[in-house]
Amino acid sequence: MYTIQKAKTEVLQAIKQAAPPGFVPSMEDLQTPPDQTMGDLAFACFDLAKSLKRNPAEIATEIAAKIGPRGTLGQAKAAGPYVNFRFDSAALGKAVLEQVGDTGEAYGSLEVGKEKRVMVEFANLNSHKDVHVGHLRNLFVGQAAVNMLKANGYDVIPVSYINDLGLHVAQSVWMVKAHEGWEKTPKGQRVDFLREAYVQANKDLEEHPTHKEQVTEVFKHLEAQRGPDIAVWKVTRKWSLDYLKQVYEELGLTLDHWYFESQLVRKTKKIIDGLIKKGIVVPSQGAWIVDLQEEGLGVNLLIKSDGTLLYNAKDLALALAKEKDYHPARSIYVVDARQSHALQQLFATLKRMKFERELTHLSYEFVTLAGGAMAARKGNVVRYETLRDEMIEKARQEAVARHQDWTSAQVQEVSRAVAFAAMRFSMLKQDVGKKIVFDLEESLSFDGFTGPYLLYTYARMQSIFKKAGKVKRQSSAKTLTDPHSHALIVEVAQYPDVLFRAAQALQPAILAQYLFDLAKTFSHFYEHVPVVQASAQELPERLALLGAVSQTLKNGLELLGIEVVEEM
Repeated sequence: MYTIQKAKTEVLQAIKQAAPPGFVPSMEDLQTPPDQTMGDLAFACFDLAKSLKRNPAEIATEIAAKIGPRGTLGQAKAAGPYVNFRFDSAALGKAVLEQVGDTGEAYGSLEVGKEKRVMVEFANLNSHKDVHVGHLRNLFVGQAAVNMLKANGYDVIPVSYINDLGLHVAQSVWMVKAHEGWEKTPKGQRVDFLREAYVQANKDLEEHPTHKEQVTEVFKHLEAQRGPDIAVWKVTRKWSLDYLKQVYEELGLTLDHWYFESQLVRKTKKIIDGLIKKGIVVPSQGAWIVDLQEEGLGVNLLIKSDGTLLYNAKDLALALAKEKDYHPARSIYVVDARQSHALQQLFATLKRMKFERELTHLSYEFVTLAGGAMAARKGNVVRYETLRDEMIEKARQEAVARHQDWTSAQVQEVSRAVAFAAMRFSMLKQDVGKKIVFDLEESLSFDGFTGPYLLYTYARMQSIFKKAGKVKRQSSAKTLTDPHSHALIVEVAQYPDVLFRAAQALQPAILAQYLFDLAKTFSHFYEHVPVVQASAQELPERLALLGAVSQTLKNGLELLGIEVVEEM
């Protein structure tokens, strides 16, 4: 059990003993005061007063008067209808610093998910297309969810489902064939070529609608996996998958398995045939549907009147394939909010099929630029590589300006770290339910709620350790009783609870906000409390405190997929 949980348990025991007989408080009864000067925890007496038909302020006064210092609990004080509690800085500090020191990189990790298998499906990009800015939120949110769930003890299986057989692929293959000698495209130009082919195809189809019949024929060939277009599809598919694997590796995605739409077509047809026999899938105007009007979800269209399969049809086969391969107790689909209705239809259809697994949609809003929404078919997207290179260059210029004595290797290492931290944190700091207007300049700032600010805070602490030399750290915390040290101790202590909440809510923003608050609390501490200039008695304990803050910050950033650097 972590120190913060033990400390809260002590507070609950104190309340129980001081309250009228029969009252048993719970963790949900404890709140965090809006202002830390009021205390570290608060207990509201409204419900208790209502049951006793008494004034809540009077009850708060009575309870506070009966509670004295014990363990990590330092003080209880009534404030209107609340009892505010403040922890004993030395007792809590000693316990927290020792615990962080003993657990190190594992600090904050829990076992609540032990022996529970969870599958997280994300990075579901399309073949024959670029990776662009709009995709990054899916990649980063999905990987952060994987990391946080693993840190909570779950057996996590991260998988990707690649759409390598959709209409967009047929359009690309159709246009690629029109380019004589396309197969000789140099390796470094293949993705650019596929992007231009897709944009050209859409432009041509807008100008010549009758060409859609040719694309439909290509689509049928691909879905049947036979015909003259398969050879072109196989070559260009490999080009695209090689590119996706390269990007995923660069972004540190830890995928255990890749599923492909092309592998599910035959299975899908067999499943639908079975569902037709059971009366779950029924004909409608030449198409095949699942009528979900009883669930308020309208009609789930699986097969169009021309015989082609839709995404929701193949998602049925995917769900059964994942079950066969891994048997997850819970499947989490990381898909943008625009697909919410389709996923509700999918889940409802699976339920009718007696598919008894917990299915969760981790929904997120899309990313736009200051100029508006992006559309790959029109070519008005910002490619991932373009964004990456521009951010690295801006970070490089800043590094050179700050450290003219650095080697080119140092500049490159820090520039990449800053750029990737900026990119990732800007996508993760926002609640997944809110849209993001990506601002490059803002994300790279070393001030405010940004990734570079957190990297700078971590590097700043490493600089302090270097200046302090080989002073042995001490976790006794006897001198850490000032308000700023106290605030930092409490902040570090809360990390395991924050990590638990972030994982259960599947909200990386909760963790991102905590790390920013931790960095700000450290900044206030450092402004008011000397470290390297501290006395011989104070220095070892203050270094131990900074060591705990540094370790906690590093642990949290790594769960968000952000690598720290020692100097900036």
